[in-house]
Amino acid sequence: MQFKPDIDKVRERLYAFWERELIDRACIAVVAPREKGAHISMFHNDRDLTNDPEALRCYWEDPETILNNAISRMERTFFGGDALPMVFQNYGTSGHCRYFGAKPLYGNDTIWFDPVWQSLEDVHNSYTEEALKMELEIAKYLTEHAQGRYFVAMPDNCGTLDAIGHLYGTENVLMDMLTAPEQLKEASRILNEAWIKTSEMFYRISESLNGGGAHAWMHLLAPGRLNHMQCDMSVMFSPHMFEQFVLPELEQQMEWLEYPVYHFDGIEQERHLSMILSLPKLKAIQWTYVAGQPAPSKYLSILKKIQKAGKSLIIMAPPGDIPALLDNLSAKGLYLNTETQTPEEADDIVRYVEKHSKENPV
Repeated sequence: MQFKPDIDKVRERLYAFWERELIDRACIAVVAPREKGAHISMFHNDRDLTNDPEALRCYWEDPETILNNAISRMERTFFGGDALPMVFQNYGTSGHCRYFGAKPLYGNDTIWFDPVWQSLEDVHNSYTEEALKMELEIAKYLTEHAQGRYFVAMPDNCGTLDAIGHLYGTENVLMDMLTAPEQLKEASRILNEAWIKTSEMFYRISESLNGGGAHAWMHLLAPGRLNHMQCDMSVMFSPHMFEQFVLPELEQQMEWLEYPVYHFDGIEQERHLSMILSLPKLKAIQWTYVAGQPAPSKYLSILKKIQKAGKSLIIMAPPGDIPALLDNLSAKGLYLNTETQTPEEADDIVRYVEKHSKENPV
């Protein structure tokens, strides 16, 4: 592979990660700019297009523009360790809301959605495939033009209650958890059915290219259906509400997923952790280093609890956290993601991980 010549070894490590087996070291993805200061983020636009509506539309919707931007980013990026060259299909977080009438508001870096439903009953008459058809064509274009250079990851269609929040308004969702719980559960079930149907369409397009599933910003490959699950809204839920509304969503999604990951976005979700860990089909939990909260190494007891429950662990961490994480966590089923300023620093981190990975830390 052009941007990843050691892809066979990387794939071997990543496949072992899912089974909590160890090949030679913990998995570690380190990205760095090939030239100091170069733009390498797949989340941020390196140009200000806010005053050019057509260029902004192309940035989000035009297959050729999406590919050219992705190739330019990959050419600027050093993919250290197990980091992977990925094209990220970003149609908005919880973007499957678009299949039920949500209209995107394109920002320079982010897609926003304003509520369009008047009530939960709109779930029964709002499904449309206009946006889906456009996105599938983009997926086909990206896959057909890969030419052994990159993988095409799944869209960021994740979090069905979060998607209903886009469609209906977060405050309305919170209110209806109390006043119309059965209607909300039914709306979630219907959106989840559409999520499964459309996820299969995207998966089939890139399955052969990826050798299964691929996830962009977690740098993941799997020999089957892979994506992450989430409910970022749940930072406002009680454990009882999480059990009543989120667990059924996750269980339904795992009827399709073979390699499910739960995106753990902030320490506020810790009160739901035991329920998440109780899901037998869940393969891994991804821990995000949230701005304004302590680094992951400050939560070692929680991270150990995840490993003891038999789940693999993906940790987004600053480079300075790597030693403490390796000293206290098992390298089995451990995947560290970080970023450095130079390729030399990235290589140093990979060598450190090679030397300090432990199967059974003290």
